[in-house]
This record gives sequence, C-alpha cells and structure tokens, in this order.
Amino acid sequence: MTRRLVLTAAVAAATVLVAAPAASAGGDRHGNPRGIDLQERFDHIGAHVHSLETRPGRTSYYIDEGKPGWTPVVFIGGAGTSLEAFQLTEFARTSREALRVRVISVERNGFGESTLDTSLDYADYNAEVLAVLDHLGIHRFAIMAISGGGAYAAQLAAAAGPRVTTLHVAAAVASTLPGRTLPAACSRTVAELNAINVAFTHFPKVWWAVPPDSPVHAIPGWQAEAYLDAARSFFVGGQLGAPDALTHEQRLPCAPDAVVDPRDISARAYLYWGEVDPLVPPSVMAIWQAALGPNVVRATVYPGEGHTVQYRHWDQTLADIAGFGDHTVMCVRGRTRLIPEHRAERELARGATLGLCAWAESG
Repeated sequence: MTRRLVLTAAVAAATVLVAAPAASAGGDRHGNPRGIDLQERFDHIGAHVHSLETRPGRTSYYIDEGKPGWTPVVFIGGAGTSLEAFQLTEFARTSREALRVRVISVERNGFGESTLDTSLDYADYNAEVLAVLDHLGIHRFAIMAISGGGAYAAQLAAAAGPRVTTLHVAAAVASTLPGRTLPAACSRTVAELNAINVAFTHFPKVWWAVPPDSPVHAIPGWQAEAYLDAARSFFVGGQLGAPDALTHEQRLPCAPDAVVDPRDISARAYLYWGEVDPLVPPSVMAIWQAALGPNVVRATVYPGEGHTVQYRHWDQTLADIAGFGDHTVMCVRGRTRLIPEHRAERELARGATLGLCAWAESG
C-alpha cells in the first residue's frame, strides 16, 4: 500500500510540472492558452473513393474533389496509374480551390479497385466516365490527361463531342490519333508483354521512380506518394502484382477502331510539353497539333524540361481549366499571380519566374 501511494504521488507531481508552463502562459476567457489555435475540422489526407454500378455487374470507382458549381474536369492519369495519381497534383490544392476547379477521375479497367475485364475497350471506359458524370449531374466538362492517359483523352473527347469544353494534354501519348506511331506492344503477344511488365508490377517503386534531377523532388513527399499510386494500381484490388491489366491497356491502341476521327473533337485544346522529354518527346505534340488543327489554343514547349512537365506546370493547367487561358501563372516579387499574357514577357525580363513561388523558392 505504501509503495502504491508513493507512485501515485509521483505521477501527480509530474502532471503538475507538465501543466504548469501552459497555465502560466495566460489564456482567453475559456482558459485556452494564447497563441494556440487548434483546428475544428479534419485536414485533408486524400481523396475519398466513391463507387457506382455503371452497368449490371460492373462497379466503377471514382473520386470527386471539389464543389457543385465549380468547373468540372475529368482527370486521366498516365499508363498503369490508379486514382491515387491525382494526389500527386494536390501540392497545389489551395490554388485549385481558389480557382474553383472540381476534379473527377474514374479508375481504369483492372487498376486499383477496378475489376479487370479483358473484353472492355476505350468505348467502355467512355461509358463508365459518362455514367459517373451523369450520376453527379455534370453535363459539360473539361478533360485533363497526362502521359499514357492521352490515348483515353482523345477517345473520350471524340465520344462526348460538344459536352467537352476544353481539352488539356501534358506530355501525353497520341496513340489513338491519326499520324501516330503504332505502339511497340502491338508487335508482341500477351505472354511476351506479361513477362516484361511483371518487372514493374511486382516492384511498384520501379514503375513510378522519376529521375533525380526532376523538379518534383522539391515537393515534400511527392516521390513517396507516387510509389503509393503504383502500389494501389497493382495490389490494392488483390491483383498481387499481376501484369494483366497493364498488358491489356498497352494493347488497346492495337484494335482496328482505336484511332478516333479528330473531326469529332470540338473542344478547345491546350498542350504542355517538355523540350527534353525522353518518353513522350515534342514530336508527339506535333501529332496532336496536326490532328486538332485550329482547336489548339496554345501549345507550349518548356525549355530544358522532361516528362514531369505536367506537375511542374500544373498551376498553369489549373488556370487554363478555370478559364484564365489568357493569363500566365507567375511568381512576381515573391507573390504568385495571374499575369495577363501581354505582360508576361516583360515580367520575366524583370526577374519573375513561371509557376507558383514555391518553385522559385525550391530552385
């Protein structure tokens, strides 16, 4: 009994010692210490994944980040990516919300939580996306695609026609457009592709690793989040690293009807490319330009930049989606601003830099 009393007293003394500094700091009328404001709401740690039966026996998974009334955009990530890929753009969430951009992304066949059905093609994905948009009450929308998502973007833009307001493609493949080069996957069997792809699907860090000189390394946690996307793509649905979905996606452009008629695409288009992109070089942007013709509002090649140009200039993409295509996102004297196009060159000459000020500070 005596020993227990001594321990209780010691704990009580320790509690007084810990509480004393806060108590002596003063507080408001409720006793809350001055200068400490704890939150009332949860912080954002990731997009909520919704599910919807888009056809009998087929469940589609999607995210919907934003509010009704904001500009809706369908986001299509690169080859083999899941819904988690959108999180790689949320380093600019504050700007996205300020610009009132609402992002919807639908998981593609076999990746993440989506069940693989090898009978499905681009038309089926279009149907899933449009079913989700109809469910959300969205008629008119923009499309934003990166890298391998370009194949889906052209298909969706052609299928939806006048429903698409603007089309934004960044370092995106043109494998479903006239003038394309037939993908290498079309000359290989499914077994051969599976044997190649398993080296990626079994080791997600290989699939999403970016070069050490990429500007995205300046974003805290970006590379780690990218690895999580690959893990979701190839494991979260119980795939256990199976390469089948990736192989199926790679072979979709091989179908006889894979190439769209660009005359069916009426949306105004914005193209973003890196000058030294080794994966999807500017010559691919030229295919987009030739196919879309006068619909191309702006085609930008950023000097010295590679395949992660879509993240480095995501801020500009957001501004374009929101209707500020005649403005340039710039860091001017330590503040991020939307500068009218006719003043951009002058500001650059005065020392301004492209994009959020965070990029200038990290460089």
